[in-house]
Amino acid sequence: MWTDEQLKEQGWTQPQIDQWRSEQPPLVETVLATPEPAVPITSTEPSIPIAETKPGLLSSATTGITPDKTQIVLIVIMLIVAPLSLYSSLFAEGPTGPQGEDGLAGENGTAGSSFHLVLTNDELPTCDQSINNQIFFVADVSGFEVCQNNAWTVVNLTGASGQDGADGNDGSNGVDGINGADGADGQDGTNGLNGANGQDGQDGQDGSQGLTSLIVSRTEPAGSNCQNGGILVETGLDDDGNGALSVNEVDSILFVCNGDTGQDGQDGLDGQDGQDGVNGSSTGTMMVARLTTAPASMNCNGTGELLEQGMDDGRGGAVAQNGVLESSEVLFRTLICTQFDVALAEDFNPGGSGSNPSDFAIINSTMYFSGSNGTTSGVWAYENGTTSLAFTGSAMGMRAVGHLLMFMGSTGEPWVYEPSNGTAWEIADIFPGNQFSYPGEYTLIGTTVFFGARDSAGSTGMGLFDLWAYETGNHSVWKVAADTQPTELVAVNGDLYFAARDAQGDTELWKHEMATNLTFTTADIRPGILSSSPEHFAVMGSTIYMSALAGTTYGNEVYAFNTVNNSTWLVADLRPGTAGSFSEDLTVFGTRVYMRATSGTYFELWAYESTNHSFWEVSSFQSTSGSGGPSGFAVFDGKLYFRADDGSGAELWATSPTNESIWLVKDIHPTAGSSPSEMVEFAGALHFTADDGTNGRERWSVSAFNQTITFV
Repeated sequence: MWTDEQLKEQGWTQPQIDQWRSEQPPLVETVLATPEPAVPITSTEPSIPIAETKPGLLSSATTGITPDKTQIVLIVIMLIVAPLSLYSSLFAEGPTGPQGEDGLAGENGTAGSSFHLVLTNDELPTCDQSINNQIFFVADVSGFEVCQNNAWTVVNLTGASGQDGADGNDGSNGVDGINGADGADGQDGTNGLNGANGQDGQDGQDGSQGLTSLIVSRTEPAGSNCQNGGILVETGLDDDGNGALSVNEVDSILFVCNGDTGQDGQDGLDGQDGQDGVNGSSTGTMMVARLTTAPASMNCNGTGELLEQGMDDGRGGAVAQNGVLESSEVLFRTLICTQFDVALAEDFNPGGSGSNPSDFAIINSTMYFSGSNGTTSGVWAYENGTTSLAFTGSAMGMRAVGHLLMFMGSTGEPWVYEPSNGTAWEIADIFPGNQFSYPGEYTLIGTTVFFGARDSAGSTGMGLFDLWAYETGNHSVWKVAADTQPTELVAVNGDLYFAARDAQGDTELWKHEMATNLTFTTADIRPGILSSSPEHFAVMGSTIYMSALAGTTYGNEVYAFNTVNNSTWLVADLRPGTAGSFSEDLTVFGTRVYMRATSGTYFELWAYESTNHSFWEVSSFQSTSGSGGPSGFAVFDGKLYFRADDGSGAELWATSPTNESIWLVKDIHPTAGSSPSEMVEFAGALHFTADDGTNGRERWSVSAFNQTITFV
């Protein structure tokens, strides 16, 4: 009988051993009867003693092997045969011994599995309920499989891992295998979340001012360069910034020569003059050129100049030797383009609140503005990249008047700030007591500052405003014209012009004449008791352009007044009929007046050319966005800047008068619009306020930082 330890060494588990032992018949140890004495047989061979035989073992008398050797042989046989048959071979029964006495009935054991032997997996029967939980030994793989839940399952009899054996000697390196084919590319992973914005770096130093491209032409006398004379064209960059092209600044030279003069025809035999010869022309090898504004398609933002050069040879169907460069004759094109930088000039109040700068005013090399750094509100001075506090307190409606600043102070009265000594004071208590006089629109003529203010509340509680004056030389203050409600104060040719009302309530164009100290109505645009209400004044030389209402024939349109001959006329009827275009924000740019106006549907940017009295609509923002018509115009570096909304928020835009191109200067706040305002030119840059959605409303700037020359 095998011991439990021997069976476990063969891979049996204790439940399997117990199940097997319960199925075996009880062992009855039997003692053989003493045999009859044997009859002696004469033999030369020695006799072999008969050993005692027990059930389950082969008799040594039968095998001729001694008992000790028999046991060893049987054990060896069992170890060899056991993997092949744990039930039928290994545990084959020996000769049946005599029937023993019946033993006591044992307790019922738990149902176990039967064990079976098959040679291969193919011999496994169908796994169903009839053999459920039965175990089969598969000889060719030396493993067990059990039938459970109508499926065969491999029984893992692997024991715990033994200790690692000692490392064997390194084998010789094998031949490298062939590289496998590249696997298919995996799918792109999802994009990671954007990291948080880093802190803004320090502002870099302002770049140097870009150079101006200059072109100079002059008559070229007859000589080696042009046999019959012509024109010399010199181009180059204004390196010294003096506005003139010096000899050492010339980068290229072009001669446009006159053609040869035809020879006179010979006289005829009758003595009459012959016909004139054909006029000479330029040669087919002569270089001709032209300089134009670069088209908007070249992405130069309206700042580019295009220099084109070629031979006057008539190629491409052009007229040969006509002295004019035609498109098909162009051989070289040079684009001269100035680039601009738009940046946050100063985060004056760090954080999201902003400093809210306003009322920019310039005196010499210093720009002043009202604002707060988060702890102190007042007037601040910006010069050479440094901002300092000039005056602490309220300063509303601030303007520069000569070397002084004037504003409405915390008392609601006119104040003056003297930058030379840093002092500030109230010039007069125009409305005594705790009432405000609400002064504003300070306008300097000579040494006198004119402004509007009130000295009583009147029956309406607001009162009528008067025209007042302040003499900067002796600090005197006086009322110039009472109850005139003065607005739109401008100085033209040493006199003051403004909109005011008379005693009957008719608001028209008025004048204060400095030589006579008289104040009177100078233009009654809408005669009678009804007002024309002129506003939005813009001065071009001696002419004042304004928006006004004439009355019966036209609505609110653009009018002009000549201060030399006192004539008034309708400039442009942008919206024919009595409805009016309601022009506003009039801004003079060279010989043009730009304005915000409507032709009946949308408010857009319009232009009026004074040299030929033409006018036209420049932009079409509201036709696409439905809101945010252009406004807040400012002229800087040959372009008109303004605020407009193309449907994604109000941002800074610009247009060039040379080719009417319009472009977005910078999308400062892409999701909501930065609403730029307070535009003013200072120190070679355009300064304005804007809100980028992170720093609050702060001061920004536009400046030219580079000029590129590209062959295109």
